[in-house]
Amino acid sequence: MDRPLNGSANGGDTTQETGQGISWSLPVLGNARRTSIEDHHGVVRHRSRSVSRLQRTSLAGPLPAKLGFPDEREKLAQDEGNEAQKLGSFSGVFVPTTLNVLSILMFLRFGFLLGQSGVLGMMAMLIISYAIDLITAMSISAIATNGTVRGGGAYYLISRSLGTEFGGSIGIVFYLGCVLNTGMNAVGLVDCFKQNFGVVSGSKSHFLYEGFWWEYLWASIILLLCTAICLAGSSVFSRASNGLLIVLLISTFSIPLSACIKQPFKNERLGIEFTGFSSVSFFDNLYPRLTKGAAGSQIKRRENFQDLFGILFPATSGIFAGTSMSGDLKNPSRSIPKGTLYGLALTFSTYTIVILTLAASVTRESLYRDVNIIQDTNMSGFLIVLGEFSTSFFSSLMGIIGAAKVLQAISRDALLPGLSIFAKGTKKNDDPITSILITLAIAQITIFFDINQIASFVSMAYLMTFLVTNLACFLLKIGSAPNFRPSFHYFNSTTAFIGTIISGASMFFTDGVYATGCVCVLVTLFLLIHYMAPPKTWGDVSQSLIYHQVRKYLLRLRPEHVKFWRPQILLFVNNFESQYKMIHFCNSLKKGALFVLGRVLVTDDFATAVPVVRKEQTAWNKFIEFSKVKAFINITAAPNIEWGVRNVVLSAGLGGMRPNVVVIDQFRKDNSDASLEPGLPPIRPTRRMPSNLSDGEGDTLRKTRTDSFERDPPMNIQSYLTVLEDLLFQLRMNVAVARGFENIELPGTNDDSPAKFIDLWPIQMSAEISSDGGRKGTNYLTTNFDTYTLILQLGCILNTVPSWKRSCSLRVAVFVEYETDVEEERRRVMTLLEKLRISAEVLVFWLASGDLQTYRIIVNGDRNNVDKAMLDAVEQALEEEDWWNELGRYRTTSRSSRSQRQTPTGSGSTTPREGGRRRAGLEGLKRVIESSRRRSIGPGVSLGMQTHRLLDSMVEYNSDGNESSSEESDSYLSESENENEPEGDGPMAASDVPIINQPEETTGQTTAASTMATPSPRAMFMKKGRVASSAKFSSAPIPTTKVVSEEGTGPSIMFADSSPPRRGSGAAAGLESIHNCSSGTPGQPPVTSAEGDTESQPRASGYPSQAAVPLSFNDLPGRAQHLILNELIKSQSRDTAVVFTTLPTPVEGVSHDKASCEAYVGDLEVLCDGLPPCLLVHSNSVTVTMNL
Repeated sequence: MDRPLNGSANGGDTTQETGQGISWSLPVLGNARRTSIEDHHGVVRHRSRSVSRLQRTSLAGPLPAKLGFPDEREKLAQDEGNEAQKLGSFSGVFVPTTLNVLSILMFLRFGFLLGQSGVLGMMAMLIISYAIDLITAMSISAIATNGTVRGGGAYYLISRSLGTEFGGSIGIVFYLGCVLNTGMNAVGLVDCFKQNFGVVSGSKSHFLYEGFWWEYLWASIILLLCTAICLAGSSVFSRASNGLLIVLLISTFSIPLSACIKQPFKNERLGIEFTGFSSVSFFDNLYPRLTKGAAGSQIKRRENFQDLFGILFPATSGIFAGTSMSGDLKNPSRSIPKGTLYGLALTFSTYTIVILTLAASVTRESLYRDVNIIQDTNMSGFLIVLGEFSTSFFSSLMGIIGAAKVLQAISRDALLPGLSIFAKGTKKNDDPITSILITLAIAQITIFFDINQIASFVSMAYLMTFLVTNLACFLLKIGSAPNFRPSFHYFNSTTAFIGTIISGASMFFTDGVYATGCVCVLVTLFLLIHYMAPPKTWGDVSQSLIYHQVRKYLLRLRPEHVKFWRPQILLFVNNFESQYKMIHFCNSLKKGALFVLGRVLVTDDFATAVPVVRKEQTAWNKFIEFSKVKAFINITAAPNIEWGVRNVVLSAGLGGMRPNVVVIDQFRKDNSDASLEPGLPPIRPTRRMPSNLSDGEGDTLRKTRTDSFERDPPMNIQSYLTVLEDLLFQLRMNVAVARGFENIELPGTNDDSPAKFIDLWPIQMSAEISSDGGRKGTNYLTTNFDTYTLILQLGCILNTVPSWKRSCSLRVAVFVEYETDVEEERRRVMTLLEKLRISAEVLVFWLASGDLQTYRIIVNGDRNNVDKAMLDAVEQALEEEDWWNELGRYRTTSRSSRSQRQTPTGSGSTTPREGGRRRAGLEGLKRVIESSRRRSIGPGVSLGMQTHRLLDSMVEYNSDGNESSSEESDSYLSESENENEPEGDGPMAASDVPIINQPEETTGQTTAASTMATPSPRAMFMKKGRVASSAKFSSAPIPTTKVVSEEGTGPSIMFADSSPPRRGSGAAAGLESIHNCSSGTPGQPPVTSAEGDTESQPRASGYPSQAAVPLSFNDLPGRAQHLILNELIKSQSRDTAVVFTTLPTPVEGVSHDKASCEAYVGDLEVLCDGLPPCLLVHSNSVTVTMNL
């Protein structure tokens, strides 16, 4: 049976038996109230008011002592002991501040300063100096009372406020200032002893040896003595400081006491006259009287206030002495403000009393002649010597211990390499032994320098620290961070700002040369720390300021004007190993604009997705940081990829800063890998992760793909087309489809790479819009001007990036079909580039040159002089195309007919019956090709486009138009083909695309030219009364560029509106298109009109022979065009780093039919197969302008 826990009334152990034979002993301490008992992993914790003990026992007896828990009273006692050794406000801050501010300059230079500036001038300089000190002290107090202050003094306060670079650089400058001040005070103390006790110069005695090395020895002894006190610990330092303060105060207040009790006298040898308190002497010393060559002067010209202020200010600048002891204070946040302000009050009062006493008791001539006037007029010169010793010795003492603690704090923060050895401290009090020793060594070196030069640099170091401290307080205040709530309230942003300005002005007023040098040292250290220090988690005020300003200007940011358009890119990503190169490419392409990485996680369980989203967010942020990419990451979780993409596009950016170009990866049939899909196996990386990543960081980044989302199903082709349609038609974004970027050679990665060009292939796409209404027979040509110019714009932007500009040159490649159009096309393209201010090499190719085997096979029907591999590739790509099969059969029949006519028995003439059959066959072939192009619209495989601008006359609908019947008999088409032909596929029902003008206000976007085709093209045509042809690639020369003469809200540059060109152009017009052939016999000359004018013109070079079907590039369906363009680009862009070209867009609604989706993606595969990294671009907005 278990005994109750409180069952022992006599204070013995109460024991609870357990099944394992283990009992727990809980000693009851008298009447102490037990507050809690916790049982965790076999341990019961008993807490009382004053003590907490843990002891585990067993039935066999107590466990070995080494397994027991230490009595927490020991740790508590140790903490209390350490706390007892800490310093309070008086000994830790007030005493060091008072001793450091009451400088030896008071004894050695106040007489000289008073003689030159008078009471009014000296008090003015003193008030200005103390105003700087007071404002800085308020800033110090504000920062120190806003949180926990640890060791490091001013460095710690500044670094945790302004960040690593500012804190580290000013900390090192302040450290050097403290070390130099130590050496300067040691030398000053030796000079004081020499003047009083020197063998040659002594006024009191003659026992101290003089000479450079003797003085160096005495200064070294002083430094060693100070070092010994610092090594003894903070308690010894505190006691020594208290003693020195008492001596200094006695010495200082002996000055007014001497004026009261000492009799007036006059010393002819020293040239001084002591009058005691005298109004005559006071008024004689009231106003400034600047002279040249007075005792104590170190310049040969007349004194000025700039020189005098440079001497006085160092006597007031030691306000950081107490702050430097922050690591040894019991309560730094309370002690620093209190001790510093009280110290300033005492020293200001003391200085004022000394100045007024000296002015009222000594004549003006005495001040000019005797630099040691205070000691010579004092009732006891020995007291003044003790005062000089106490202040100089403490300044040296404070310089060593304060500087050592600053160096220890800097070393612990690992800002610069090689400083870790100075981060160590003693176990008992954390005294910086190694830092003290290195500080001593540096101080020993400073003794060799000129004391005046040391004093100037010390002043600059202190003023620079004042400036940065006030700046930190000012920025914290105006940053309005909610967590900046200092308990010290006697400051505001105005006082901190004034302190910053006055400190900076005082630096350059005192000594512009040394101020400039100090700033240069600070900037150098800033840059070193910026590039060498590892990232810190302190947080700094710059983030608050950036946030404040970004929010402010984002609210003011309006949608960008076309003059200032730049690509703000949203790149959908999946895995940073496989898409590392694409990310860096887009980073180069953004032109200093917004760059967002979009990531979609597909999941039905949002609760499970949240922690994974956060992990991915962290991983991608690390990748962005270490890869030096200037991007943001936007991750969303959605039930399917389509909604995920919509959410990312709609939510990316903020205010007027939103993406205007969306980049997605091309859908790949081989592994169904698209960058939109999160659950796909990554492509094998062709580039290693950034070299600046450590192994651990690289491993962390590689683990970003979590198990839960690797099980997501791969994205199907209809989802991909749905995403593409949403971007193009619903969200109206500029879209770029990337292909092959895992193989791109980024600049600088391979100097021997043959990729030396950025090739722009802005392929023209056109759609003819004809009307059967009021203006019968009138056709209009719409062009993809926005896409054309966006390709030029992106290529030009990429070429402005220095790394790309050094390694690649820009080329614009265009093509026409016939040689006669080459020079005209070159002229028009160069005119366009000139108006857009783009410098690039222009290349113009013509398809009928005979160099393109695919063109010869498809257009000319030439199968004899081509590679078998190329012929097989064309046949494989077009084997399922009805028009290609019918064209092959027609060509075969045509060749057989010509062979029969050319036999010896043949008459060589064509009978009416044969001519009729051939005419019917040609008409049937025309219907097959046109039907194939129309079917590409119906199911949604159109190479669609968005028109740039349509005139109102283009969209006037007339329901009275006539419709050509598509039900005529076709003697050439097979019965099965007639059955498969869609209803209403007549020649006039080629596109059924409604064209609607946008309002004039929407000048930033182009009008839609493609919508989803209806199942009944005939009905649609009858309703609209017009016909739109299939938008497709065109080999016609680009239209003339038109610049708007009057400045307005619309586009300033465009292609001139024009009627559609003849099917073909130049000399071959009228012959090269199957649609322009008459119904006469193929191969015979065209019919001549009654007036005798022939319809034919001289053939262009490369025009098909008369034995072939008269096709042109513009007549071909999309896949055939893609085959030809693929060979052209592949042959001309072998040495190209990246290719920009036009994206053939699908008709809206294509995603509803899987077969149509596969056909569209297959067409893109044909276009891009074997090409260099390729970016296919489509624009929905105007991106160029001619306006100033």
